[in-house]
Order: sequence, then C-alpha cells, then structure tokens
Amino acid sequence: MDARLAIRRSPDFRDEERALLRSLNNLEGVELTDAQIINVYDVFDATEADIAALTNSVVSDAKVDTVLTTAELDTIVKQAPAHLAVEPLPGQYDQRADAAEQALRLLNPDTNARVTSGEVYILSDVSEEAFANIRDYLINPVEAGEKNLDVLRAPSMGDIAPLKQYPDFLELDDNGLGALLTSEGMAMSLADLKLIQEYFRTEGRTPTEVELAALDTYWSDHCRHTTFNTELTEIINSSSRYGAQLDRALKRYDELREANGRTHKPRTLMDLGTIMGRELRRNGTMTDQEVSEEINACSVYVDVDTPEGDKPWLLMFKNETHNHPTEIEPFGGASTCLGGAIRDPLSGRSWVYQAMRISGAGDINTPRTETIDGKLPQADISARATHGYSSYGNQIGLATTSVRELIHPGYVAKRMELGAVVAAAPQENVKRLEPQPGDVVIILGGRTGRDGVGGATGSSKAHDEESLARSGAEVQKGNPVNERKIQRLFRRPEIAQMIVRCNDFGAGGVSVAVGELTDSIDIHLDRVPLKYAGLNAREIAISESQERMAVVVRPEDAAAFIEAAATENIEAVELATVTDSGRLRMFLGEDVVLDLSREFLETNGAARSQSVEMRDAGDVEKPAQPATVLESLTRHGSQEGMVEQFDATVGRSTVLMPYGGRTQKTDELASVQTFPVPGGSHTASVMTYGFSPELADVSPYLMGSYSVVEALSRLVATGADARGAWLSVQEYFQRLDQKPELWGEVTQALLGLLEAQDAFDVAAIGGKDSMSGTYGDDLHVPATLVTFAVATMDARRTLSAAIPDGEFDVYHLAHTPLETGEANYEQLRANFDAFHKAAAAGTIAAASPIIPGGLGATIVNMLLGNELGFQGTATTDAALGGLVFAVPTGTTVELDDAQLIGHTNPSGEITFGEETFTIAQALDTLERDYREVYPLNVTTADVAALPEFATALSKADSDTAEANASAGDKAVHVLLPVFPGTNSEYDMAEAFEAAGATTEFHIIRNLNSEMLAADTEAFITKLQSANILAFSGGFSLGDEPDGSAKFMAAFLRSDAVAAAVKDFVAGDGLVLGICNGFQALVKSGFLPYGDPAKMTAESPTLAHNRQLRHVSRIATTRVSSVASPWLSTFTLGQQHLMPVSHGEGRFVVSETEAQALFSSGQVAFQYVDAEGTPTMEAPANPNGSNYAIEGIISPDGRILGKMGHPERFRDGLMRNIPGMEVQDIFANAVNYCRK
Repeated sequence: MDARLAIRRSPDFRDEERALLRSLNNLEGVELTDAQIINVYDVFDATEADIAALTNSVVSDAKVDTVLTTAELDTIVKQAPAHLAVEPLPGQYDQRADAAEQALRLLNPDTNARVTSGEVYILSDVSEEAFANIRDYLINPVEAGEKNLDVLRAPSMGDIAPLKQYPDFLELDDNGLGALLTSEGMAMSLADLKLIQEYFRTEGRTPTEVELAALDTYWSDHCRHTTFNTELTEIINSSSRYGAQLDRALKRYDELREANGRTHKPRTLMDLGTIMGRELRRNGTMTDQEVSEEINACSVYVDVDTPEGDKPWLLMFKNETHNHPTEIEPFGGASTCLGGAIRDPLSGRSWVYQAMRISGAGDINTPRTETIDGKLPQADISARATHGYSSYGNQIGLATTSVRELIHPGYVAKRMELGAVVAAAPQENVKRLEPQPGDVVIILGGRTGRDGVGGATGSSKAHDEESLARSGAEVQKGNPVNERKIQRLFRRPEIAQMIVRCNDFGAGGVSVAVGELTDSIDIHLDRVPLKYAGLNAREIAISESQERMAVVVRPEDAAAFIEAAATENIEAVELATVTDSGRLRMFLGEDVVLDLSREFLETNGAARSQSVEMRDAGDVEKPAQPATVLESLTRHGSQEGMVEQFDATVGRSTVLMPYGGRTQKTDELASVQTFPVPGGSHTASVMTYGFSPELADVSPYLMGSYSVVEALSRLVATGADARGAWLSVQEYFQRLDQKPELWGEVTQALLGLLEAQDAFDVAAIGGKDSMSGTYGDDLHVPATLVTFAVATMDARRTLSAAIPDGEFDVYHLAHTPLETGEANYEQLRANFDAFHKAAAAGTIAAASPIIPGGLGATIVNMLLGNELGFQGTATTDAALGGLVFAVPTGTTVELDDAQLIGHTNPSGEITFGEETFTIAQALDTLERDYREVYPLNVTTADVAALPEFATALSKADSDTAEANASAGDKAVHVLLPVFPGTNSEYDMAEAFEAAGATTEFHIIRNLNSEMLAADTEAFITKLQSANILAFSGGFSLGDEPDGSAKFMAAFLRSDAVAAAVKDFVAGDGLVLGICNGFQALVKSGFLPYGDPAKMTAESPTLAHNRQLRHVSRIATTRVSSVASPWLSTFTLGQQHLMPVSHGEGRFVVSETEAQALFSSGQVAFQYVDAEGTPTMEAPANPNGSNYAIEGIISPDGRILGKMGHPERFRDGLMRNIPGMEVQDIFANAVNYCRK
C-alpha cells in the first residue's frame, strides 16, 4: 500500500514555527500572522505494519509531535489562506527519507517500503507578490522544488538515456567545434577540443560521449589546475607603487629556478607557488616532507609523544574550497567542502581530527530587497553554509576550533567557502607502493547518482543569473555518516597496510578517482553501486561521488579487504583491474565506452600560454580609521553565535576552545589539538591562517606577503616556533580569461608569497587554486590568497589569548613595516625568535597576535574572557605581525623591544588614555553586526526562579552507591555499541580504559536485514559477558528523521534487546548514555523508568535546543544526587565544568514528572549559573532544559544518562578554560564493578 504521513509539532514545541514566522516577516511585503510547518512522508509499497511502525516509532515522538490523518492534512491545506509544499529534487540525497527507511528496516527487517519526505507550509493571508518572495526564500531551485499534494506517486528516475553519437566529429571546422562546446556545456577550450579531434583522427574513430565527458572532467581547471599550469610567456612589470619590489621578487624567482634546475621548464603560476618548497628541500632546510606518487595532502614526518615513548608519525593537512557549490546551494556546498577536505588526507590513511573554516561573504546585513537577481541573499548563504559545514563536521565527529567569516563586498560575486583539516597516522600504517598488473581496484562507501554530474566542470566556469536554475545536478548533499565508517576502517592498521594506493572520489567521479590511480587500468562501470536505476555510462563515469574511496590492493588481499569493509557497515566491490596496456579503458558490460591512451590523457589538454602585466591596484578609498578603541572593535566583531554551531570538543584532543576565559568571550586565533594517540599525547598540532581582504584592495603583492606574516604571528602567539612551520595556500581570484592585467594580480600575490617564504625559510608544500570568482561581467571577488601555517608543539606550553584572573602587565612587541608598507622581515624574524624563547621559559601568561582593529581591539579581546579591567595608553593603530602578551605584574621581560602598554585590574572597566568603557559596552559593540544572522542566546520565557523542589539538593541515597566504597580488583569489561552516526566511541573507550577497564566496540550494521539480525543477536550475546554498557554520543542517522537517536531508540525498544538490557541491569550491570546515548535511553524508556514498557505520552523527552541550532561550549553543572554507583564519590552541590555539544539537548518534562524525579533522587546533574544556582537562563543553561536538568538516573541508580561530555576532557586539554577537571563517572563505575 501507499500512504502519506503528516506530522506537526505539538503546541509547546513550535519554536521552529515561531522562528520561521519571524524570518518570513523580514521579507519584503510579508506581514503574516501565522506560519505552520507540517512534515510529510510519502510511503510506497508498505504494509499496514510498516505504516504503524513508521508513525508510532520513527517519524513522530509522542511527547513532541501531533500525527495528522490524511483527511486532516487535506482539510488544513484546503482551509489555509495560502500554503506551499516543498520536496527535494529527484536524485538529491534526502537524509530524512533515508533515515526513515533505515529505522523502519530495524523494526521490520523484511520491509520493502520506500519513503520520500517534504514539508508543507501553512500560511495566513498573503499577497501574490509576498507569496512569491516567500517561495523564493523557502525553495532553492538547486536542491528543491514544489510538491504536488494531489499526487501520491513513487518518484521515477527515468529510463537510461542512450549515449550520443558524433558521426561528423572528425570533419568539424572551428565553428562546428565551437557549436559542440556550447551545445554540450563543456568547460574545456576550443584548443582542447581541437587536440581531441586530432587524437581521434589518429585513432581512426569518433569519440564516445563518455570519452568527451571524461576528458572535459579530467582536464578541467578543478582537477588539473590548467590555469596555474599555463605558461607565462612574458611578465611585464607596469607597477609604479611596487615596481622595484616586484622586479626584485621576479629576479629571486629566476634565481631559484636556476638553482633547482628548472630553467628548461615553463614559468607558470604553479611553479612560482611551489618553487620555495623545492629550494628548501634542495638546500637541506626542509628534510621532513614526505614526497611520494600519492598526492593526497601535505604530508610530513614528525615524532609524536605516546604512552610507549616517541614514535614516528605522518602529519597531513589539506585546504579545500567549495565556492561555486556553496554559492548556489549553501548547505550542500559547504558540507561537501568539509567532506572533500577530509577525504584527501583520509585517502592517505590518516585520521582527520582537526578543522578550521574560513569563509568570505558580502555584508550579511544587506536588506533582502537589495539582493541581485539570480542570487540568494547574503544572510541566507551565510547562515545555510554555516549550518552545512558545521552539520557535516558535527556528524562525522571532527573538532572544528577556529572559525571566521570575512566580510568584503567582492564576495557578493561568489562566496568563499574554505575548509582546512589536519590528520595523522603512525608512519608504519602507510605503505607507498607501486600498483602492478593484476592488482585489484576496490571502491567503497557511498553510491553514485545524478547529483554531482558536472561538479568539476561547473566549478571551473564563471557564473551568471541563470546559474542557479541550471546547476542543480552539480551539487551533492553529503552523507557524513558514511564517511565516518570509512574513517573507522582506515584507522585499523591491518587494513591501512593492505592499501597499495588510494584516491578519493572528488568532483571527477570514477573517471578521475580511478583513472588517476595508475597508468593502465580497465574499469567496469556496470559494477558501480548506484543509488537508483536509470543512469547511463556517461553519468556513472563522471558523477561526483561523496563519501567514497578507490583503493588498489594486491589480488590476494581483495577478499579480506572487502570483508573488513563489511564489518564496518561499508559496501565495497571490485571495480577495476590494473593492466600494462598504457591505456585507460571503461566497459559497460561487453561494450567499450572509453579507451584512451595514458600519454594523451596526461597532456592535460592543449598547451596554454599567457602574457602577464603587473599593474597597480585601482584607487580604493581607504576605510576611515576608527576614532576610538570601542569603535575599532567592529573590525573583528564577535561571531560567537556562528562559532558555537561547530563541535569543538569531539575527539578528546582540544587544547584551546574557540573562545577562552571564564566567560568564554576571548576569541582565540589558532586551532590547537593533541595528536589522536590512543591513551593520549602531549604533542599538539597548531594551525593558523593569514589573509587581509583590506590589503587585497591595496596591493595583491602586499596581501600575499602579509598572509604569511599574519599566519606565522598567530602561530608564534600560541607558543609554537615559526622556524620549521609548514605552509599551504589557497588562491581565489576572479576569472582571468586572457587578460594580462588579471593574470598580473595572481602573479603579484604569489611573488609576495615567495618573498615572505624566503624571508622566514618556510615553504608552501600544498595548496589549492580557484579562478572562478566572477559573476556576470562586473562582479568579482577580491584577490584572495590565504596562507595556512602548521606546526607541532608540546601542548603543555600552549598560550591562550585570554589573560588570566589577577593583575598583569601588558606589552606590545611591535612590527614596524618599512616606509613602503612592506613587512620588516628582519624585525619580524628577531621578534618571533625572541618571543618563542620567552614563551618556552614559561614567563608569558597570555599572548595574541595583532588582530584587525589594531592594538586596542587586540587587548580588549584578551580581557573579555575573564572580565578584566585595564588601564593603559594603547592606540588603535598597529601593524599585522605584532604580538601582545601579558606577564604577572612586576615580572622582568627578556624582550628588549617590547613596549609596556598598561596593566590589568579586576574592575571590568577599560581605559585607554582619555577613553573609558565597560566590558558590557565592549561586548555589545562586538556582537552588534552579527546578532541578526547569528543570534547568540535565546532565554526561555519562564526564566523566573525555579521552584524549590528543583533547586534543593536531593538527600536520596541508594545501596548501589554505597557498594563503591571498597573497590576490588575484578576485571571490568565495557561494551560500546556503534550505530550509524555514532562519533564519540573512541573518546568513551579511552575514558573507561583510563579508569582501568577493557572495552569492546560492537558495530550495528544495516546494509541488509541479515547483517542487522546477526548483529542484534551478537549484541545480546556479548552483553552477557560485559559489566558496563555504554552508548556514546553522535548523530544517529544524522538525527533523522526529524529527531535525535530514533534509530538507537528503535533498537533498544525491540523485544529481544529490551529484554536483554533489562536482564543485564537486574544482574547488577551498569548502563551509561552520553548525548546521543542519553537521547536513546530517554526515547526508549530506559530512562527515567528502567523499562521501555512504562513509557507514556507524558514521558520526558529531549527536544531541539531553544536556539534551534547546535550549541558547543563549556557549561557548569552541579551534582544534584549521589544515589548511583556512577555518582558515588561526588558530593551534593559539587560543580563541574562540562563540555556540551548538541542540537537536541533540551530536557522536556512535565511538572508532575519532574517533582517525582527530584523527590526520588533521579536528577543527577543540573546546569547552574556563576553562583551555583540551577537556572533557565542562557548560556548557563545552554539548551533551555526544563528545571535545568542535564542528566538523570534510573530508579535503581544503575542507568545514567547525561547531555554533557565528561569523556572529552583529560588533563592538559581545554587549557583556556580555568577550572576544568575530570568528572570521573568512569572510575566510579569501574570501581563499583570491581567489588
């Protein structure tokens, strides 16, 4: 049977509707009084049991939702003054529908039901013009379209389109070839197509459609960097401002080319960008770079501190932009920006554990009425892109600890969406071998669909007002749940060591990912797993495939590799065979659809040449300098409401939280994480960036050089050493066409980069270029060159920008640029060396690089975290590259050039000369420009004092808690189920292992019903030999469909599992659920009742945060009960600083149930304010939980669930948050079980 299910939030949970109403009423001409959201699910080929299971256990939550009948939905729609129904475009990945199907298969393994999802918006009376504005706001045509509610029909992807034939291709003249380029929408040039024509004349045949599409993809600027590899035939220097400097830099470039034996090769932008790395390797300065045939990411050799001593590891890092995809589909484009960045070092067999995100936008407060035709509003792009990038990272479990959005009017042309990641692996796990004939190519991970066709070529084109309408197929939505599975697989040493060579599936799909692996290969396209039927050979060959890898293994390892993938819930198949033919061939069945010589393929298209003219930048009106320090703060405003959306603590490795200090208000300027070593490490990786959009307007040459200066100054301020740092670069410029002056902008930026690298003896060993920042004819991005700097250091020496409580002297170690504005490299080198020496000596308490806004803005930022006052004489003006630091008052500073600026005090009042303002005024100024798009705190309406029963401390106790007093030496075993979407299992395991337990992961696989049944039975068996059952954090199936932990809860509610868990607890076993695990325990009824059978419609639940977004920060909780083995060593009222990171952490409970929980001592932890009092006020109560409840226990105390993440902290982490300590529920439980 087919059916339509309709779900609406119950009245107490309509925060999303209220937020939507506010947003819609900000649109031009819209004055709504009501806006409702109804989620609809169309179900096909289902049984009545399927429909009942979906309705009652998958797509609705009895506490939160109201289920509407089809008749009720029809009536609501017919009676509505206006309505709009929306659904994903056919072929786009629909995570909600996918999650519903997977959860249903858990409840009914034999189901054949298919699900699609959509939303119906019910609106009050609205004009036609206003309705059109609403439609434009709610529907991005790249990803969604209007849904016809009168039709209930399963979507069809259509028949397989026959491949096109080009019978007259070999005879076409230039006009004919040009017409073919246009009709096929190719990104290649006419010269490329003529080269192809000549090749096929020698082959004696016409090309297939697959061959033309594959060559267009393989040779695209995105895949082959054709712009950066164009020969620069003549470089003319017409600059009057920096002519001498550019001549000097060009001369140095030519000297380096000669020294490195490259004068026989053409001068190119690529050569200019990479020449310094060659030089430092040649002269012996850089001996730690790993050089291999695999170019997955920047890779260097490092020694890493481990519990077994120092060990050799590989450190990898990579930056990636998704500018075009994010411009047209912000959520999907930004999410796959991070997904793509992760896959590069992941294909190098390393574990990705650290991320940054730098974005570029126009004014996000621009009125919607001023949005350019054919474009999305800047506010929408920014908010949706933030959601996309953070959602992917949060789901896959990647700590993102440095986030910044740069504002420049040029980014209206096209957004900059830039991600950077750091990864590492033991060196012994990574084998760099040569593929041999007979080797097998296996593809594993996600399936292929039409979404993603043309991703590589689309990102290589300029765009106009029709881009949105025609680009839907080019942008995929990512599936981080799948990518997480591949991470787990590649983390296993025995699997990593099987891999001969690996490549990730990026924008080129099979044609590039598999085609690049080796010179000679036969690919069988009919073996590629597809999302749906109907794809032809061309689509299969070039569709971008997120969350997929291609690996070469020896034939004897193929079966074991595929079997290992299956154990991690990953689909893997043999796709290709390595040959010795010298050709890349693709087959569809018996048909050869592509047969190209490697020699021709590697020409990368027609040779390109270009003349270059370096001119002065146009006259740009210099922005007025702020008259006061308070005004200068807006130059580096607080983006906390955006940054909080990124999980900063997952991975148990965060050394610096994004915002530091007691109040978490000091913006840190670096990402610092410890290496992902089991058992912990003191070795940390530091990543920073440098780029000034304002300097880009003045001079690309200065912008390029100062990007290095700024990145290194930020590195040095953490205590790391600039000497030996590694760089990677991101270039983003307008489309260059054949205009010498535009090529000159890029050349100037790279010459500035070259000089800075030369001055500091550092080099870019990787990078990415994008030359598509143009919209129409007259909108262009600013010249953009972002430098990332990476170094390693001892985490125990990390400096925060937050000045601690107390009295400190504040100094400025200034950078004094040359009169021309150039960096004073001699001074900077001396300053960086001297500062590093002082930091290593331990005399410096806090430090920061100069930030936009100048010296005053920098000092204010350092004061905010601990609400310090200041008395000093700073001005707003200071150059990038300078350092500000604090030492205890009276301390002798061994930095002769450092200037004393002033002194801190506890007053909270800040004085610079004649100017005085308060911390509150500073925060108001800093947050002003971002409040509308990135609101910070949403306080619940019932913020009045909580009732006495919710603030008094419980006196309840239990016999189970007392038994912990005398721990024995019995071995304790912890079982950790791993569901699709779990991402904190390693953190949880390490916390238990640190307490002395052994741990075991049990993966719940759902590729087919047989796997699911076998894993369920095995779980029950393993539980019988465990002492503790622990459910880790994550995003079960991406927190879909429309709610958290539904898959996990369904698993726990299944009869056999529920009975097994009840027996386990009755036998004195302990159960823990953190975050997603807590949600599962609550939504299954194990909390608060200990028994799913006792659940009712009035039972507590966990709902969306009041902010309607993810929140990642440190909260303070108090112990409100000790009636549990988990709580036995705590004292009532004891406080802990607790990492929280979730989107659905609001504990919702009726007053009657809440009173019962408090009276029985079942409320374990509550959120408290600075005075230690439970509160409903944000941010102390980060999610709006009723009665400030953070965690609860079962009636017998054996089951504990909590939203906070004590497993993510260990000594030495989160150093910029004073008072952090371990909340050792793990040791309590292990000691109890040892009795």
